[in-house]
Amino acid sequence: MQSFFIFMKQIVLLFIILLFVFTSFSQDERGFQIWNKNEVIIRPWEKISIDVAEKIHYSPEHSAADVKYAELYFSHKPLLWFKYGAGFRITKLNTYPGWIQENRPMLFADFLKSYKQFSFKYSNRIEYRIFETDINHFRYRQEFLIEFPSLADWGMRFYTSEESFFKLNNGGLHLARFYGGLSVVQKEHFKLKMFYALEKLELVKNWRTTDIVGLNLSLII
Repeated sequence: MQSFFIFMKQIVLLFIILLFVFTSFSQDERGFQIWNKNEVIIRPWEKISIDVAEKIHYSPEHSAADVKYAELYFSHKPLLWFKYGAGFRITKLNTYPGWIQENRPMLFADFLKSYKQFSFKYSNRIEYRIFETDINHFRYRQEFLIEFPSLADWGMRFYTSEESFFKLNNGGLHLARFYGGLSVVQKEHFKLKMFYALEKLELVKNWRTTDIVGLNLSLII
């Protein structure tokens, strides 16, 4: 147990060093954000779960949060390889100088597969984005995730994923992210992940690049 806590301190120290590196050396034309997500997953029945989460996208450049949101998901996993559900998200977007709100109902379906010690997930989500500024639209989001074999008894494992977002009002692909991360701890009632992501966001006719480092904490009840 003592060696586990020493390892955790080393991981946290590495994460802090990465924050300083990206803050100091990110190019001017590239954005940089720090993400933090905290969630509680309640499982009242074996195949039913309720997820409550909050997330912040912090911008060191502005010394403020760019995005803040809270969400609620209900999901059902009738089969080992299939999970579906619905959710709702309330998002605050910092437009500098002010904030606008987005409300987002969502439907999703995930397809799961394990092969030897690898895990695969293909996620699909349909969402309707409702803005105060009346630019409402449907959007489709897909993600493909690969988790590699565990490196330790407490579930430490590397993972990689890509996700892309398509506006369904003839806007097409406008946002894509590529992730590389480490599930530091993955136990029955507790998960901790840290990651780096490269984001490409379409703005008018140009694509903005953003470097992201993040930390996700999950408690399972």
